[in-house]
Amino acid sequence: MKSIDPGILPQSICFSFTPSEQAKQLYFYPTWCGHYYCTNRYFMKRDYFDPLLVMFIREGKFHIEYRNQVYDAEKGDVILLDCREPHYYHAYDGLEFLYMHFDGSNSHEICQYVLDQTGPLIRQNSNVLIGRLLYNMVDFYAHDGIETMFQSSMRIYHVFEYLLSPPEKQMQQDNPIEQTIRYIHSNIGKDISLEELSNIANLSPYYFAHRFKEQTGFAPLEYVINTRLDRAKVLLARTSKSVSEIAYDVGYSSSGSLINIFVKKMEYLRLNTGNCCRVQFNIFPITKVHRHLC
Repeated sequence: MKSIDPGILPQSICFSFTPSEQAKQLYFYPTWCGHYYCTNRYFMKRDYFDPLLVMFIREGKFHIEYRNQVYDAEKGDVILLDCREPHYYHAYDGLEFLYMHFDGSNSHEICQYVLDQTGPLIRQNSNVLIGRLLYNMVDFYAHDGIETMFQSSMRIYHVFEYLLSPPEKQMQQDNPIEQTIRYIHSNIGKDISLEELSNIANLSPYYFAHRFKEQTGFAPLEYVINTRLDRAKVLLARTSKSVSEIAYDVGYSSSGSLINIFVKKMEYLRLNTGNCCRVQFNIFPITKVHRHLC
């Protein structure tokens, strides 16, 4: 398909998609994608447009106005916009870019999270992976490719995966939270206190607990308990160890302590997430617990 927007050169190409109701309910889904070559006549100004938009600049410069800020994107940059907010962009001569409009599932919530972290103009090493993904997507459809809803959704999952990759500088630094997470997994059979973890991170207990929950979604000791239970599930399912042995391996003094923690956790899930409790009980082979205790 050829775009009829002004300033789009003839070698440009784009594709539109009509998602099924199932895709709208269950998946991420693309609505448009394309590879554009532009003159300075190309622009877009909208107050509201349902889908999200991700763009990768291959050549040239792109002027963006979003959230009362002005940006000039250059080669290698990624632009992410929630188009439900007012936005404006126009090309400079020589602009070449790849793009995808998409929607579905909790995509807008994830997009807002990314925008809060990075803003709409993203400069990081993983941008090249987004550019490659968008190029391959356009090429796939240019050659009459057909894929399932799940496969289309996975493309967008990968975009978010790359967008949420930490900058190289951050990855090179010894992140104190990551350091404590590694410590927890390597020492799950030991007593682990908040003070010990905060000392490893070289942060005050209060600030460490705040940072830890911000990064993982869990309080530090809650994360320790979850990690112990996850390890216990694996050991129960894949080894012949008794519950007492497994309890010791994951940091509890007796099988009763492990079972009590597990029951409290499941009761919390039942009260807060309803049927989720049933799922968790199926994951944790509780019948094996009773067999070892008899």
